[in-house]
Amino acid sequence: MFRQLGIPHNERHGTQSRPHGRLIECQSIFRDFSMRLQFRCLLSTVLLIATGTNLATAIDEFGDLKTLSVLPQTQREVETAFSRSSSDACEQIGQGEPLEIRSFMRYLTERDRLSTTQRPLASARHSLFSVGLEFEASDRAALPKVSGGIIADYLEKNCVLIQGRVRRDLLDRELYFHHRPLVVTAQYRGSRLTEPFEPLVASKVRDFHGLGLFVPETRILKAEKLRTLVLIFKNDILQPFSSRTREQYEFALIRGRSSAASDQLENHVFVTTDDRQTLNYLAPYSQPLRPSQSSILGRIAVTDYDSSGIYPKESATRSFKVDTRNKFALDELDAYCLEQQLAGGFHANVTQILDAIIDKQLEPQR
Repeated sequence: MFRQLGIPHNERHGTQSRPHGRLIECQSIFRDFSMRLQFRCLLSTVLLIATGTNLATAIDEFGDLKTLSVLPQTQREVETAFSRSSSDACEQIGQGEPLEIRSFMRYLTERDRLSTTQRPLASARHSLFSVGLEFEASDRAALPKVSGGIIADYLEKNCVLIQGRVRRDLLDRELYFHHRPLVVTAQYRGSRLTEPFEPLVASKVRDFHGLGLFVPETRILKAEKLRTLVLIFKNDILQPFSSRTREQYEFALIRGRSSAASDQLENHVFVTTDDRQTLNYLAPYSQPLRPSQSSILGRIAVTDYDSSGIYPKESATRSFKVDTRNKFALDELDAYCLEQQLAGGFHANVTQILDAIIDKQLEPQR
């Protein structure tokens, strides 16, 4: 048996024989691993205590994240994904708050404060892209005289900022996204504090949902893998020359990358159009000073009013445009995947495709 195990004869018997070199090496490796493991556990405990986290409930800092490995593709899959993600709709930040919070805080929203499972991990909130709304001249003229001017003036002065919740890994201090987005109302010019949500606007932003973080392989999660955020949003599109609408679903994909600043990611935003058949690489984000500078600008028409019949509460979209620097047809993206031997096309290789576009390895066909 000893010969089969490859153990030299002088090590088979007795306790006085000199240990073999390989045995010493194995013991050294084991001691080194054990020491590193103990240090990691000790560091985890210290960090959790420092952040005020209950050790009894602090099992997995990534445990509350939703991930997906393939984008929904068919119309039914997309509709189902939107419906099931309603609990992860944009969380609205109330009036009078800072437009952004760069420092890391335990509670960003009322939902955080009401959490009964465990105390939320500290997060910051960073703006990703802006959405402006406006009326066509004919739709504005059709508004009630009492409220029409107020609503139109509100849309001319305010936009919404879709924001990401950014956290730090407890051990490595690397940044990553949470899957649930936030939203604030901001003035185009003036105050640096958040504005109230008009019902007409609040109903639109509720249709932005967080689907999850795109992670093809989830056995071992780390911050660097949690930087591709997938949002889905719905537009009720008015049919031409009709009051009927159809539901249109699109994706917003945010790819976060390391930046020179230790407290923020370099965000690259992509939005689909044409019922997810076109991928638009948006211009770098900056807070707009007028509606035309918004990342996404939607033209809307009022479709429903409150019980008084005066104040609008629901709307539908006539059209929308995006502030894009490049656009790609879905067929181009799938062809690139085929060329690079990436199985499953764009829907299964989102992060690789976004990185290829950012790094200019994939250019749009002219």
